[in-house]
Amino acid sequence: MDTAQVWSFKVKGKDGVTNCIWDLCYSPDGSQLIVASGNLVWVYKADNGSLIKNLKGHKDTVYCVAYAHDSSIFGSGSADKCVIIWKSSTLEGLLKYMHTESIQCLEFNPVTVLLASTGSTDFGFWTMDQKSVVKTKISARPTCCSWMSDGQFLAIGLYNGVISIRNKETEEVVKIERPGNPITWHLKWNPSKNGHGEILAVVDWNQKLSFYQLNGRQTGKDYLLGYDPCNITWFGNKYESLAICGSNKMCQLYNNEGIRLACINKQQTWIWCCCTRNGYNQIVVGCQDGTLETVQLLLDPVYSFHKDRYAYRESLTDVVVQHLITEQKARIKCRDYVKKISLFKNLLAIQLPEKILIYESSSDDMKDMHYRINTKLLEQIHCQYLIIITNHLIGIKEREWIVDSPVNCIRIIGGPPNKEGLLLGLKNGQVVQIIVDNTFPIHLTKIMNEVYSVDISRNRDKLAIVDSNKTMIVYSLEKQESLFQEPNVSSISWSTTNNELLAYTGNDLLFIKNGQFPSHRQYNKGQTLNFTGSFIYCLHENTINRVEISLSPAVYHYLGTGQLNEAYHLACFGLTDQDWKVIGRMALNKLNLKVAKCAYIQLDDILMLTFIQQLEERYKRGEWNNQELINKSSNVLTILGDISAYLGHFNEAVAYYTQANSTNINHKIIDMYTDLRRFNEAHEMLKSNNDINEHKLLLVKNADWAKSTNEYRTAVKMYMDAGEFIKAIELSDLHGWTDILLDISRRLDKDDHEYLERCARSLTRLGEYAFAADCYAKYGDIENQLNLYIESHNWEEAFNLVEKHHDYTRKVYLPYANWLAENDKFEEAQTAFIKAGLQNEAISVLEQLATCAAKESRFDDAGFYYWKLSVLCLNMLNNETITKPVYQELLSRYDDFQRKADVYYVYNNIYRFLHEPFASHMPETYFNMARYLIHILQFGDIPEVSKAAVLYTLAKHGRTLGAYKLTKQIYDRLQTLHMPSKMRDEVDLASITLNSGPMIDSEDISTMCYRCSATNPLLNSLGNRCMNCKEPFIYSFINLEQLPIVEFIPEDNLSHEEVLSYLQSEPPSYRNLKDEDINNIELSNEYSQTLKISHEQENGSLDQDPFMAKLLNSDLISESYSPVQLDITTLKAISFNEVIIVNNPPLKPRYYKSVLPDVSITQCIVCHKLFYTDDYELISLQQGYCPYCHTVKE
Repeated sequence: MDTAQVWSFKVKGKDGVTNCIWDLCYSPDGSQLIVASGNLVWVYKADNGSLIKNLKGHKDTVYCVAYAHDSSIFGSGSADKCVIIWKSSTLEGLLKYMHTESIQCLEFNPVTVLLASTGSTDFGFWTMDQKSVVKTKISARPTCCSWMSDGQFLAIGLYNGVISIRNKETEEVVKIERPGNPITWHLKWNPSKNGHGEILAVVDWNQKLSFYQLNGRQTGKDYLLGYDPCNITWFGNKYESLAICGSNKMCQLYNNEGIRLACINKQQTWIWCCCTRNGYNQIVVGCQDGTLETVQLLLDPVYSFHKDRYAYRESLTDVVVQHLITEQKARIKCRDYVKKISLFKNLLAIQLPEKILIYESSSDDMKDMHYRINTKLLEQIHCQYLIIITNHLIGIKEREWIVDSPVNCIRIIGGPPNKEGLLLGLKNGQVVQIIVDNTFPIHLTKIMNEVYSVDISRNRDKLAIVDSNKTMIVYSLEKQESLFQEPNVSSISWSTTNNELLAYTGNDLLFIKNGQFPSHRQYNKGQTLNFTGSFIYCLHENTINRVEISLSPAVYHYLGTGQLNEAYHLACFGLTDQDWKVIGRMALNKLNLKVAKCAYIQLDDILMLTFIQQLEERYKRGEWNNQELINKSSNVLTILGDISAYLGHFNEAVAYYTQANSTNINHKIIDMYTDLRRFNEAHEMLKSNNDINEHKLLLVKNADWAKSTNEYRTAVKMYMDAGEFIKAIELSDLHGWTDILLDISRRLDKDDHEYLERCARSLTRLGEYAFAADCYAKYGDIENQLNLYIESHNWEEAFNLVEKHHDYTRKVYLPYANWLAENDKFEEAQTAFIKAGLQNEAISVLEQLATCAAKESRFDDAGFYYWKLSVLCLNMLNNETITKPVYQELLSRYDDFQRKADVYYVYNNIYRFLHEPFASHMPETYFNMARYLIHILQFGDIPEVSKAAVLYTLAKHGRTLGAYKLTKQIYDRLQTLHMPSKMRDEVDLASITLNSGPMIDSEDISTMCYRCSATNPLLNSLGNRCMNCKEPFIYSFINLEQLPIVEFIPEDNLSHEEVLSYLQSEPPSYRNLKDEDINNIELSNEYSQTLKISHEQENGSLDQDPFMAKLLNSDLISESYSPVQLDITTLKAISFNEVIIVNNPPLKPRYYKSVLPDVSITQCIVCHKLFYTDDYELISLQQGYCPYCHTVKE
């Protein structure tokens, strides 16, 4: 290993006496060197060794120095027991602290400003933020210390051979006890981490070198040094080697496995200390005699390159072989200093100090990276170059060639086995070729200066030479003359695939030169080693880079001179797709179909290959020949025009076509312009043509192109101009252009039904219903107008149109009704169904409403809807065209709807009573309502109406009103029904408590018939009619009290108008009945008891009211009910104010006579229900409408 002295001198004190150099260190940036010698601290410039300052402050010998990682401070320790902290910027003392004994070593933490200092019996940690240093006692005398690179642990070597590893809290975490207890003189952590983490190198005065892990486990064995080591320091960019100095007066280099590599410095006395200057490959040593010397290690890159493999030295003892294409790497551990390397094909030669090793990989597999030892040459060989070829090793004497001057460079130029050739560049400027099997060198040429580098072209006809002035000379071996020169060149390499391409480097630039053409360049650091295809391999700082270059400039040079074949051959080594397109197009322009075809094969362009195939067929058919190509005949110009048009060079195509001047050329140009969508030019060409259809066809094509390029509005206008209204309408509809649709509709005539209808549909879709209606109206389409109004729910316009066209009434009102129903306007929908003549649908809507209302417990609404249904059925009876069965069915449905309406109306109050906290009626009213419902429900159930609820209400209020017997019967009946648990508990309790009371009903709540005066039971098997005379009870539909009225009918031959006229006539005069004497005559029959009332006058004569006479004489015990029948005389005798007429056409009128004229009764003129006047007026005032039919009271 070669070294060079940088500077050297002896450190002398003031008296000129040299003192031993005990310790030294570099600043982190390598600019300063701190030396401990005598009682001074010496500060030198690291570059040249000039003294900056010697620092005074210690009173005794300075033993150790250390620099902080941030370069702000450094420290020194002395035999005077003091540690002084120096400020690096001013070289002045910052502070001082003491130990109990002399200072043995110092070490700054590599991460923080933490200084570890050791005395003879203790050690301490100092930081900037603490005032005092806490000392920790230790079992033996410390001799050395070293921090790990992460600053977490400190290793302290002791005089008794123990190594103590402490954390930053001074706690001992690992204790290493070494066999034989040798004095641990120095130790150092390796900053780089291998598979075991950081390694601690330790030397002792048993002359051994050892390595330890953090856990205290030894790595490897103890290595015997043969001398007493004084200091160690790690060396190299990756800290792969170790420098050790000592009593042998040398500083030697070892690898990280303890194997000695080389001696790097020798002195006259012991070397007490050494230190590495990071980044400079320099080591400084300090000797016992005061010598301070810095040496530079000349570690030139050791590498070799052959084709796709690159071998280089790593860590001084390893060889790494890298496959540049697959990126595979193989490492060969030589365990000795690697001096030289040579690669050739599958062979690898490695020169070590005492031997040469030859390795071999598989020759069959070019990617095989497993090297096996082939030959060992156990001899020490001194040579300047080591080159291996197939069967020879250049450097070992088998055949000798004597040349005229020393050899500066050698390059293998290949050849068959045993006949390989070498190029030699000599110091005298000669270039010599050697063939291995030829004894005589071949002189090639000679230049004025030394040959620095040389290479030969692929065809062995040109040389490239770089001389000592860095001038490149390219020399022709055929012409024996210089072709050209280039300055500032550091390395050269001919292309192995092209005889004209040359790569050379200089000034961090890479140049590629193609023959006599100008070179092109790109930025790149390093030296070129090989040039293959489009890749150049460059070496920079022991790393080889595979640089892909662009061959485009060289290709374009050939294309510029028309050398298509040369351009194609060069392009085959790597070109971009765009460059291939240029080659293909230029070949087509020259009608060189072979090169064009090869270019488009590279691009996988099937369309262009098909086009070239068509051109080849045309050539075979004789459309042109080589002579025509030279003369540029009309046929050739037409073909070139076709090629230009196909390639997209349309202006060129037009120029070729124009030059060809062949027949039908204008038509061909128009077709091309049309295909190119260059319609302006096409229109210009058509100006001389008056064919309207051709103009329209061109306009449509123009519009189609505008549409494809998203210029839709322009396309629509073109379609309109061409008369293609359907396409214009569709495109306007797609983009919602109402204004254009209106413009189209205005252009159209009323006879254009199809176009107007399409316009109307599009306008409808866009929501412009009014404009769409105008389109339909333009050609008189009433039905579509109505459909439009219906679709847009513009019912007002639809109704206005129906008034003019009655035939469409059903068409409008049916969707109107459905729309109302969909929007929850069911009542309006029912009215609309009626207007549409769909009574069944109207009934269905109301039935659904009523059913839903009942299921949702909205019984008031359910009763109202069923009343509306009954009214609807009644209205349908007015239709004179219905048959008798239909009439009977409607009448039956009317009765059913009326019954349900009454029940739901009454049950609503019962339901509210049971589910609301407050009662809205008196107990008598609830009692009457419950009795009314029980009498109706005994003839059939009503959906959603609970009998249990009705019976419970009847019993609850019956007990309150004194109907104990009735209540008992109902409670017994409730025991058999399903009820809610709460109601069941109340019923059970009431049944028990009721047994202790009376078992009769109060006479105050009995029911009397106003026709026969019979008293009826509270629960009547006949329902709401008298058990004696079968007279139906008529109730006030507010409190359900029985009204004092009796039904009568006129004689059969009297019409309603006649009856009204008789009733409205002046009745005969009767004297006032005063001092009445009412005699009670009890009549009995098998059904009931009746009370007959008679009035006797004071004179003893009976002067009766005619109606009363008819009433008393009527048949009261008939099986069927028959109202009282009155003749004309009786009708005239009745006061019209005492008669209530229920006239609900088409039903027959019903007549009622009030037996208590003083009681005022009111009839609702809409629902025809009867009410006590006072109750009705009160409810009407409170609610504003009839409680039954919800008719608003004006």
